[in-house]
Amino acid sequence: MVKIEIKAEINSCELLVIPVFQAELGKGTAAEADGKIGGLIKGLGGKEFEGKPNQTALLRTTSPLKRVLLYGIGKREEFNADLLRCAGGAAARIASGAQLSSVSLSLPEKVDAFEAANALVQGVLLGGYKFDKYFSEGDAKAKPVGEIVAVAKAEHRKQVEDAIHFATVVSEASNIARDLANESGDDAWPQNMAAKIESIAKRHSLKFRAIDEHEAKKLGMNAYLSVGRGSVHQPKFIVLEYKPVDARGKPIAFVGKGITFDSGGISIKPSANMEKMKHDKSGASAVVGAMVACSQLKIPRHIVGVTPFTENLPSGSATKPGDVVKAMNGKTIEVINTDAEGRLVLSDALAYAVKEIKPEAVIDLATLTGAVFVALGDVRSGLMGNNAKLAQRVKDAGEREFERVWELPMDKEYDEKVKSTVADIKNVGGPMGDSGTIAGAVFLKNFVGDTPWVHLDIAATAWVEKEKPYYCLGATGVGVRLLARMMREWK
Repeated sequence: MVKIEIKAEINSCELLVIPVFQAELGKGTAAEADGKIGGLIKGLGGKEFEGKPNQTALLRTTSPLKRVLLYGIGKREEFNADLLRCAGGAAARIASGAQLSSVSLSLPEKVDAFEAANALVQGVLLGGYKFDKYFSEGDAKAKPVGEIVAVAKAEHRKQVEDAIHFATVVSEASNIARDLANESGDDAWPQNMAAKIESIAKRHSLKFRAIDEHEAKKLGMNAYLSVGRGSVHQPKFIVLEYKPVDARGKPIAFVGKGITFDSGGISIKPSANMEKMKHDKSGASAVVGAMVACSQLKIPRHIVGVTPFTENLPSGSATKPGDVVKAMNGKTIEVINTDAEGRLVLSDALAYAVKEIKPEAVIDLATLTGAVFVALGDVRSGLMGNNAKLAQRVKDAGEREFERVWELPMDKEYDEKVKSTVADIKNVGGPMGDSGTIAGAVFLKNFVGDTPWVHLDIAATAWVEKEKPYYCLGATGVGVRLLARMMREWK
């Protein structure tokens, strides 16, 4: 557990991070710190450091402020709090490389204290993450920061305290999700994932239930079960529940796709990059992380997380293209492509959530389609749904936490894309964006009825292949911060 404290002034530290607005190097904290380090900041001339977005200058000093990191956050009128998250991430990388035990964070002036502290602390905690489970002891092991000091004015103390609590909880929950999503397929069979999640649930006071194959059959989850027929590993349908004594209103349901490894089944994927399909459980991993966050934040709502885990492999017993399966709600599905397995799993998960939980709203997260990358790149997750108010809640939370989304249309004309000639619906609509990402959501719409529902396609945002200031290579845990922020602000 990282120790975090608040101070009004820093006179000594191993690393002081100062976010600097463009053209404001001689003002505020930078000017104050410069008086303690012999004018080194003032000595930065010309374009050496201007405060442009993500521009950095690391100063080593002989003063008690041993290192000062200046981090550019751009023009004040164009300010985005995620630049502070990047500043925290950069500090975590420097601290890890130099084996520093503590980082001090200076909040920029005339910026909302909660948002600034939240982003800076998240940056350090997310930036210090590394999935090093499979490395032997040595330099490859992460060396996380042990102490964070937030430098803030006394009048902002309450806001900063609240921000630190929120940032700590959601960052640790995001890192739990990243651990689960990063697990190799050989260590992430459904029964292994169930054991890992049961342990997490016990630590965080969540009710845990595992539905096995026999019970899933009794419930009529034939679409979900069809995906795992090619694997020797039994599926596990996990339900997590958080219900505080002061819970208000009907439950909120989070649903996440949990394919522990996706080869594509009989419709097998190309071998290039198939190793990344261990990340096809990122939606379910995010739901687990979000449930942990909501529990630790003591959100006064009844929240249920549904995470169906299975493995999609080819074999003599695998589901074949052309097969027809019946979902829990009675809908029949023609399987055109066994690599469109996520929507089969989610169909029964959503039907279960609607029937058994009877929620006020459902939000599902899934690495569902490659088409979403074509549509939106790796910048935003795709959002589709049947309720404008719920969609706006998700959008707002995504903007605040910089887990941004973009809404795609769900016009009735798209329904034609998933109509089948031999069953109620088919599991693919075609090769284009409208027939991939949107058709996937149109397919899922058949399993939520009138319940307010939002679908998030996170296939392009669930992992990164190029490091960012607060993301190392691999899983991002996307969705955890968004859902936690949404529930924190749910009225």
